[in-house]
Amino acid sequence: MEGRPPTRGATFGRQREQASIDELLTRVDGPRVMLVEGEPGIGRTRLLEEAARIAADEGFSVVDPDMAPELRRPADLDLLLSALDEPCPPSPSPSAGGQDRSAELLRDALERRARSASLLVVLDDLEWADPETLLALRTLPIRLASSPVWWILARRTGSGGAEPDRLFSRLKARGAVLCRLSPLPDEAVFDLVTATLGACPDVDLRVLADKAGGNPLLLLELMNGLLDEGSVMNARGHAHLIASRLPERARLVVQGRLEDLDPAARRLLEVAAMLGPAFHPLVAADLLGITPSELLPSLEAILATELLTAHEEALVFRHDLVRESVITDIAGPVRQALHVQIGRTLLEHGGRVKAAAAHLMAGAVSGVPEVLQSLDRASAQMLDTDPAVAAELTRRALDLTEPADPLWFARTMTAMGALVTAGDLTGAAEFAEGALDRCASGPSTAELLTALSFVLVPMGQAARASDTAKAVLDMPDLSDEVRDRAELALLQAEVGLQEGGSALERAREIIKAADARGRGLVTGALIVLALDDWDKGDLIGALDLTRTGVRQVSNDGVHECRLHPALILASFLVDVRLMDEARRTMVLGTGGAEGIGRDGWAAGSAIVRSRIDLAEGRPEDAIRGARAALEAADEVGARLLGSCARSTLSIAALRSGDLETAAEHSLGGKDAGGPASPPFDLTRSELIRAQVTEACDGPRAAVPGVSRLLEGLAKHNRVLICDPTAAAWLVRTAVAVGETGHAEKAVAAADRLADMNPGLPSLAAAAEHARGLLHGDSDLLRHAGAGHADHWSSASAYEDLGILLSGLGGARGRTIQWFDEALSRYVAAGAERDAARIRGRLRRMGESRRHWERRDRPATGWASLTGTERRISGLVSHGLTNQRIADQLFVSVHTVAFHLRQVFRKLNIRSRVELARQVLEHSDDPPDAHTKKSSDGPEAELPPAHRRPRPE
Repeated sequence: MEGRPPTRGATFGRQREQASIDELLTRVDGPRVMLVEGEPGIGRTRLLEEAARIAADEGFSVVDPDMAPELRRPADLDLLLSALDEPCPPSPSPSAGGQDRSAELLRDALERRARSASLLVVLDDLEWADPETLLALRTLPIRLASSPVWWILARRTGSGGAEPDRLFSRLKARGAVLCRLSPLPDEAVFDLVTATLGACPDVDLRVLADKAGGNPLLLLELMNGLLDEGSVMNARGHAHLIASRLPERARLVVQGRLEDLDPAARRLLEVAAMLGPAFHPLVAADLLGITPSELLPSLEAILATELLTAHEEALVFRHDLVRESVITDIAGPVRQALHVQIGRTLLEHGGRVKAAAAHLMAGAVSGVPEVLQSLDRASAQMLDTDPAVAAELTRRALDLTEPADPLWFARTMTAMGALVTAGDLTGAAEFAEGALDRCASGPSTAELLTALSFVLVPMGQAARASDTAKAVLDMPDLSDEVRDRAELALLQAEVGLQEGGSALERAREIIKAADARGRGLVTGALIVLALDDWDKGDLIGALDLTRTGVRQVSNDGVHECRLHPALILASFLVDVRLMDEARRTMVLGTGGAEGIGRDGWAAGSAIVRSRIDLAEGRPEDAIRGARAALEAADEVGARLLGSCARSTLSIAALRSGDLETAAEHSLGGKDAGGPASPPFDLTRSELIRAQVTEACDGPRAAVPGVSRLLEGLAKHNRVLICDPTAAAWLVRTAVAVGETGHAEKAVAAADRLADMNPGLPSLAAAAEHARGLLHGDSDLLRHAGAGHADHWSSASAYEDLGILLSGLGGARGRTIQWFDEALSRYVAAGAERDAARIRGRLRRMGESRRHWERRDRPATGWASLTGTERRISGLVSHGLTNQRIADQLFVSVHTVAFHLRQVFRKLNIRSRVELARQVLEHSDDPPDAHTKKSSDGPEAELPPAHRRPRPE
């Protein structure tokens, strides 16, 4: 290619070796011998040329006989004499001691030359030297030790037999320096590629260059070959790979390294290349149908080429480029057959199912039933460990299966189940719809439609799931098993709809005929009835039904996208603050973290755990858990639980003071699918949306949401159950805008719930809290504060009590007492925003409460900032003025200004623009301003700025 940048004469990545040469040439005492060895193409010749040049520049007389390695001319004593311009002796018979004579002449010639100038003898390719020359070299450097003669002797490792090994061992024992050339380091590879291409390589080129394993010759031939074949395009100083085929130049280099291998060794190398970058000799022996001992000669021949190296229990290709070149030279049909054979062999050896699967898929062809059976076997073995791969295996088998084949439907259902287990709900639904067109019988269609109905519910398509299940139940001649599964699918679908009356009737009929129905169906019916009881307010009855469902749940439905009863029970228990049992249920009832499986309901476990964290005063953990649940739900296409996760994240962010995140997720994100339908709305999104609206825009803005919630109390009690302070919040908000009728409705509903469930203290505390707010009854609020089972609810009641007393006059001491009680509980709940509000109230009463702890911090830099300083910095970066920041943090403008001066000093900046840049640079530093529960300041929420505290 014309204009190609030159690389000849440049040295890359050999600084250490060059330093060794410099040290050798300056050595005065001791052995002056360097031994150089390395694999073919590693840069041995280039290094020797550089050594000769350096020596010549230093005044040395260099003896380099130019043994023309490309012609493989063996090094001998006569050739050395010719290089010294000495006549060669006549050629007597070996018995006449001709070689000894040549050695003596060579010694004398070197001594004479060394009298006039220091002498460097450079000998390469000693693996080709004759035994007499090697024998002479074992003694000449020692015998000439008193003369200014330096030696650099080089050879290719792994070839030449035992004599070169003995030569190097003897000289090394006498003090010679061994220089073993290693692969080029990454930086040198990058520099060499850049110099060869004349531009900076892109990512694909760097990945391809790595396959040369740091071998300069392979690397140069690879890059030059790409240039020759037009596979690289240079633009604006960057080189881009546009075709990744292996260049012919690189293939020829590899073939040159293999041409000395006999056919048996070539076959072994081909099998090894197909096995992958690393392989075990036992597997290769099985594939070749020989014993490991019979493999040894071929294996030793390959190891001698240094194409392979031993790593622990496997043999590894030193250069992936060599492996790919070997594979390319194998004919296509032969490669396919080898893939299948390797896949089967790996399955028989066990433990490498994923690798076996890859080989089987690469070699699978139609018309070979044995290949399909191997795919089925690999899929079954992969289902538990990697269901996505299992699904791909089965789908590959299906591609090669005729619809009339008796195994077609079994493989279809296996693929469907694997996709669900892998959490690919969208893929499962699309696959089922495509397979329905090929179903040949009614029973097959019924099974596939039932599986589809199970998948559609967590995807947020309950109505479609219901219609699908009904279509199955309308089919004639259904087996009992299929009918039960279709009934369960219909129950699960209809309970997710707004009107579930038909589901209740169906559930009651199933319970009556429990002995004749499957256990999974009966459990599903129990959960439907429990959800209805919970919504109607019979919490004790609902808990009993759900506990029964958890006890008798069978694990065979986990991979069918069935709603797990333990998730419902744990959510119920969190609602009524029976936290010990809730935690036990999550561990025992769901089988731990993996018990729910990886299907559409898997995110439910993280949602409930997040709610547990929030109730127990760990809002940061709750936020992290909710975010993880949201990601998991979005990843698998479970829009239903995605909505639940957003609600959980919203309330946790509201409690921690991050109003921006709370508002974002209360309204639902992009493609969130709107609020979840009851009863799957495990966090009651309508209530949370109204609470976030009130926090951002005040009580008046929340009135429409409050009205809708109160109108629904006639049929649904869930809004008062999901949060022990829900009734109190409804009363507080309604009273703030003069809607006493709304407040009275909320109190009446809370009292009714408490009366219906006398064994649940949290309901009694919630009713007392709401009634105390409505009637201004300090005793009821005090009892509610003591009766609430979690810190945040208790703090809320004590804050309301303090506000009530502060308006009565003459009760300053008791007001401060209850504000202090609220403060300690807010802090224990991790609610720093609420704690900051209480501190503001106390400051206005002339009381100051310490809210920081001393920490060891650096004097300057981002890490030196306190939590308060970071939060103020975050608000500044969002454009808030000092006054608006003061309003957010419940502090004075002077306090904000003081903290900003400290921030500017620590960060050595002078403007708010520079501060915003610093905040952006450190936005990913944990903990951040959104989620950290700090011990040195109040937790500030981010915009929107329209934050309304409780009424003074």
